Amino acid sequence: MRRLVSPVVVALVAATTVVTAVVTAGTASADTRPVAGAGYVWANSPTTASYTPHLTYQMNSISTTTRNTITRRGTGYYAVTFTGLGVSGGVAHATAYGDNTHQCKPDTWVASGIDQTVVIRCYTLAGAPVDSQFTASFTNKRVWPGFEYGQTYPGGYVHLTNSSSATSTPPYHQQFNSAGMTNTVSRTGVGTYKVFMPEIGRTTRAGHARVTSVGWGATRCKVFSFGWGTPASTIQVNIRCFNAAGTPTDSGFSMTFTDRTNTFGLHGCCNPDGHQSAYALANNATAASYTPSLSYQHEVPSGVATATRSGTGNYAMHFANADLATGHVHVAATNSWNAEFCKVVSWNSSIGINVRCYSATGAPVDTSYQIDHTGPYLLG
Repeated sequence: MRRLVSPVVVALVAATTVVTAVVTAGTASADTRPVAGAGYVWANSPTTASYTPHLTYQMNSISTTTRNTITRRGTGYYAVTFTGLGVSGGVAHATAYGDNTHQCKPDTWVASGIDQTVVIRCYTLAGAPVDSQFTASFTNKRVWPGFEYGQTYPGGYVHLTNSSSATSTPPYHQQFNSAGMTNTVSRTGVGTYKVFMPEIGRTTRAGHARVTSVGWGATRCKVFSFGWGTPASTIQVNIRCFNAAGTPTDSGFSMTFTDRTNTFGLHGCCNPDGHQSAYALANNATAASYTPSLSYQHEVPSGVATATRSGTGNYAMHFANADLATGHVHVAATNSWNAEFCKVVSWNSSIGINVRCYSATGAPVDTSYQIDHTGPYLLG
């Protein structure tokens, strides 16, 4: 394998047509058919029975007025409803939010009428259910656009459910490949996987990968490396999964890969229905301030990211032009074979995106991490 490097996932995505009819939460437009699309939320009220997340921190690709909702079903047990996106398949991702060691993950997602319901579960470091803030996203798009209108960018996703099989080919609705090929997964050991995405490597310049453990129980996954595989036209993403104690364990997961565009399969700024998009690989865990590798960062509108460290495992990522007063963030540890994990603490225009990273025992730890931000519609 050549140029195998370590970033991390991200949730991915592909699209069909964008519906312009106005839809509000729990209601349908005149055309009541569900559509392929994408959405995100920041769930900031962990003990509220049911609510509509803050409009600044949620998005639904159906329209600028379509609202997602969140229902608490029990301790650390939530259902996120993405209105109108009830097409089978796709991938979901989640990141715990806050200055603690809680972790969150998608359990299941299923079409409920015309809507998509994504179940999120959150756990303490010891693996007990806990109420927690989180960010969550979903996409079932089957095209991969970006900044240049009408152009397809390298990208795709995989939802692995058969975590103990030596080789797996997720069904059509659980995967996407922008080159029109079929992705496969190999299990090389307990909790260790390789995702193969044929032909995407022909046009990939570097890219960004994100992974999230999926299913019931306090497991977590990370991308420890990715790059061009064999043949060189294949992108290979290497993944490790762990239980609450930090021991390798088999786990289902969602994996998304993208290059020079966002992890949702949405148009980039400033096209019709365009979104600000940014990602970066923070690969210098002890540097006080540095510019992450330009090959593994992206920002639209164009800019250069700056990563800073203010203490052990305490980081911030600053994107030059991303509007961090809005939008959505995912973060995860990367570049390491071990069970470190990272989470988002906060983000805003003044401090950037604040990240905390921990060892398997919950101690602050310096580690590489990957991060991505997607903003709301700039045009609609």
